[in-house]
Amino acid sequence: MKNNRASKRFTVIIFTLTALMICFAWVHSLFPANLSSQESDGFFKFIYQIISFFGLQDAVPQIPIRKAAHFSEFTAIGFLLTSCGYCFDRIRPHRFAVPVLFSGLLAAVIDETIQLFVEGRAGMIADVWIDSGGVVTGFLLALAFYAVYRKIKHIN
Repeated sequence: MKNNRASKRFTVIIFTLTALMICFAWVHSLFPANLSSQESDGFFKFIYQIISFFGLQDAVPQIPIRKAAHFSEFTAIGFLLTSCGYCFDRIRPHRFAVPVLFSGLLAAVIDETIQLFVEGRAGMIADVWIDSGGVVTGFLLALAFYAVYRKIKHIN
């Protein structure tokens, strides 16, 4: 019987990146509103330059871009959490769907709960939904990625 686990090196790297990404999200939730806004404004200016190039500067308000940043952050978390499952079963990482999706939801709930205790911030249920949608998207992207990878590398 073949060993379906990923290498120890890959496993350590993936688990470390996952922990760091979740910590990154939570640390940013600890920023007071004024610092968070400054950071978001810098990101928005960068995105604004890109959308201005395409002539869309008047079509995209700042709030959807901020929400898209949350979604993207949690998409990465979902991808990494799925990769943690892949470490234990390279053939069927989907069998870890429940712990992956639950862990992502828990990370989102904790992220928003942290904001309840930070000056000028508010934890919002809508953001938990956005973050959870990102986790599901990351989960599905990771499954697709690993399926293609298995085909290319002929991993059965």
